[in-house]
Amino acid sequence: MPYLSEVVGVPGAFETLQLLAQSSETAFERETLSETMRTSGVEDADGAIADFVSSGILQGDGDQLRLTTLGIRSALLLEALNGGDLWELYRRLRTIDSGLRAYELVREGMTGAFLRNLNDRPGFGRLYFCSPWINLGHAEQSYLTHAVHMASRRQEPEIVVMTRPEDGAGTPPASLAPFRALGASVFLHPRLHTKLYIREPDASGGYIMAIVGSQNLTRSRYLELGIRINNDSEIIQQLVRYFWELTSWCVEA
Repeated sequence: MPYLSEVVGVPGAFETLQLLAQSSETAFERETLSETMRTSGVEDADGAIADFVSSGILQGDGDQLRLTTLGIRSALLLEALNGGDLWELYRRLRTIDSGLRAYELVREGMTGAFLRNLNDRPGFGRLYFCSPWINLGHAEQSYLTHAVHMASRRQEPEIVVMTRPEDGAGTPPASLAPFRALGASVFLHPRLHTKLYIREPDASGGYIMAIVGSQNLTRSRYLELGIRINNDSEIIQQLVRYFWELTSWCVEA
């Protein structure tokens, strides 16, 4: 498979990519695409199309070819490197990557969305789970376990859980078993009511995200509402500090 930099470095390839990304069409006939490439200055249009497909810029869609998300991102990045309007390019990137939207309302399934996000972007170094009641279903346990195993290929992540004890004697809930199996640290407080879920990036850097809302880490039957915070380090670090402040009132189990 050719390197992406080699594919877009061919004379006329960048111009072609820009035209495709700016087009109102979502799929292109091969002959039309060949003509666009030749007009843009690509000498070997058939070879360039093959390279676009093998590098993931284009994908087949029946008799047509469709520009992929990778292709759109590549076009926007190249446009930025060539002096494009950064704010406009950022606006266009936000339409294809929800992680670039700083704040989002999450009306239901917020804890499931958090766990699925860990699988979509496995580069996390620490996870925080703060919920009075915790009871993961089978699917949620699978999401968590798989995500942690994927992240461990780069760096062993740390998991910190805060919840209520099972009884007045301070017994940890049996439902924490999936977290225990992954080496989580557990803190207990009988009056805990906060629902907060945070992911911090690993040593390589990357995506930071938090969800604050009404939903416990359970299979909720209620109408829920939360706010998802993407890549706002200042606010998320305030939430992290809040989490650690709460642990000073907890018993480590």
